[in-house]
Amino acid sequence: MIPVGEEGRGRALTEFLAKLLELGVVDAMVVPVMPVPGVITYLMAKDAELIRQRAEPFAPVMPVNGASPVARAVSKRPQGRIGALLKPCEIRALVELVKLKQAEADNLFVIGIDCVGTVDREEYKDAYSDLDNLSFRDACKVCLNPNPPDTAFPGINIGHIGLSDSRGLLVSLSPGLDPGIAGIIEELGFERGDALAGMRLAALAVLKEERNSKYQEFLEKARAELNGEGIEGVAKLLAACIGCRNCRVACPVCYCRECIFDGDVFEYETRQVLARAGKKGGLKLPGETLLYHLTRMNHMSLSCVACGMCEEACPVDIKLFPLFAGVARRTQGLLQYVPGRSQEDQLPFTTFREDELEPR
Repeated sequence: MIPVGEEGRGRALTEFLAKLLELGVVDAMVVPVMPVPGVITYLMAKDAELIRQRAEPFAPVMPVNGASPVARAVSKRPQGRIGALLKPCEIRALVELVKLKQAEADNLFVIGIDCVGTVDREEYKDAYSDLDNLSFRDACKVCLNPNPPDTAFPGINIGHIGLSDSRGLLVSLSPGLDPGIAGIIEELGFERGDALAGMRLAALAVLKEERNSKYQEFLEKARAELNGEGIEGVAKLLAACIGCRNCRVACPVCYCRECIFDGDVFEYETRQVLARAGKKGGLKLPGETLLYHLTRMNHMSLSCVACGMCEEACPVDIKLFPLFAGVARRTQGLLQYVPGRSQEDQLPFTTFREDELEPR
């Protein structure tokens, strides 16, 4: 248990992260910071004092899914160990990127932290000093994983759900953590927090039960809004798409460096455009938006961690999260795959099981 003093749990956690850097547990630490009022971004700090001065570990906002910048930082086997304070959905996305060979786990030291939810970026910017009237994003309201996975990376998890600001923060060390690192952390002299751990587990159980009920209702509402129209209903939902592809950039597991939709495959000659328009009497512009979204679903639904950043990035406010989360739930359920749970769980499309599509 990390004790929390009068300055609050934010200061207590910030000091802990700074000490990890000072003691050589990591060579750099990625933390959320506030460079200007109301704006949160990520900083890779080599100086512990920068963490003490600027870190905002409990800021209830995600500028991006942190898996993306962290994966890029460790994609080329850097020398040294990089620590990163990440929310549960960010950790799960990072696990998927490791499996997809987009990040190297050997150079990572992940500090997971409980997350009850995040708010819209713009709303946070306008009201960061008074958040009482802000509501969580839709993806967070139905998030089934508010606590970090224990088996994702050999690192540390920080627990606080169900605990008041003054009760302390729980630190749990993953089973695969290097004994030398575990020894350094234990030498910091923290007290055991068994009683608080029981309180947190009880609060987590209640929260997950509530979220599961809300998730079922959320998906049923999303299906009802499609009105049983199948692909026609999906086309109507995506009708406002302007082809910006912000959702692809914001998605942490949509990682292709060269997307087929950025190449010349769909750059038609004028005669081809006229011919396509002639077949139907008219042609939607920009074109291929429906095909683009269906292709994205095909590529990433198995690894989708339901962070909702695709919807957050949409400039025309298309409700992408219920569509993608619903598809992901079905494909992941069909193949009995839980994205981001563990690096040991093999991606279904990288393995072959003769009976994998048999009814279960």
